[in-house]
Formats: sequence, structure tokens, C-alpha cells
Amino acid sequence: MLSQQKADGELLELYGKMIAIVLLLALLGVLGFRYFGSVNHIAAQGLRIDHTRLLNVLGMIKGQWLAQGRPKEMRLDWDTGISISADKNPTQITSDMNFVKMSSGGWPLPNKLDSAGCEQLWYQLLGLDTASQQVVSVLGQEGDVCSYVANDFDRLGYQLTTGRVIFLTNDKE
Repeated sequence: MLSQQKADGELLELYGKMIAIVLLLALLGVLGFRYFGSVNHIAAQGLRIDHTRLLNVLGMIKGQWLAQGRPKEMRLDWDTGISISADKNPTQITSDMNFVKMSSGGWPLPNKLDSAGCEQLWYQLLGLDTASQQVVSVLGQEGDVCSYVANDFDRLGYQLTTGRVIFLTNDKE
């Protein structure tokens, strides 16, 4: 009888451990689904922030364009000068700057009217390197809108002739 009680005790201990493991796995599953669901939402905030950033940059560029006498091409310099190392000479620093074509209304234009030109303009305007953000660039059918699409299909449209920026989102809330 003693061995039967010992076997029952071991079996109950084993069931207790199994129930604890199942509960732990269920808790981790729920937390995992919540985490991966929120990753897409957080990633979508990137284009929302870039929308505000792009509006500010375009306003600043337009002001500089007017102040410089409406040139056909402008140099975009996002370097504050703080991170320039001593081994760079001034001619090398000048050659690293981004030049962008300007429209007659004072809005930045892509160097080429295609998707690659729109993508290059995106990186020039926001001062990003090409690996820092994943957006798909598309030139509109009429060639007057550069659209930037994020992974969650949020879309930012930049009208080349008017400088208008439109942000469209897939929020279902």
C-alpha cells in the first residue's frame, strides 16, 4: 500500500509539472501574439513620423530656395558639422553633398522620372541612408506624384508640381 501511495504522489507531482508547463506555454503564446501584432503597428508609425518630417523638410527647402534666388538646383546638407572627422578635406566634404533639382514652383524633383528617382529623392529629402528604412517607391501614371508605400500598405504621396504631401493609412480603428 505504501508503494501505491508513493506512485500516486509521483504521478500527481508529474501532472502538476505538466499543468504548469502548459500554462506557461499558453501565457508565452498569448504574449507572443500580442508582441508580434504590435510590431506591425509600431513599424507603421515610421511612415506617420516621416510624413511630418517630410512636411517640415519641404517647407524648409522652399524657404531656402526663395532665399537663394530660386536656383534650378540646390544642395541638401543634413550634416551639422559635428561628426566631420579631421581626415576629410573640404573638397571631399563638398562632394558628399546631395544636389536636387528644383521645379519652377520651388519643390524638389527626382533626378529621373521613374521609381528609382523617387526613391533617391526620398532618401535625399529625409537624409537617410538606403538601408535605414523599407519603403517602396512608385511614380504615378501621369509622372507627377511620387508614392512611398510601407510594409503595412500605408502610403505617402508627394505631388511634384505642387509640393503637396498626402498620407493615406490602413488603420481600421
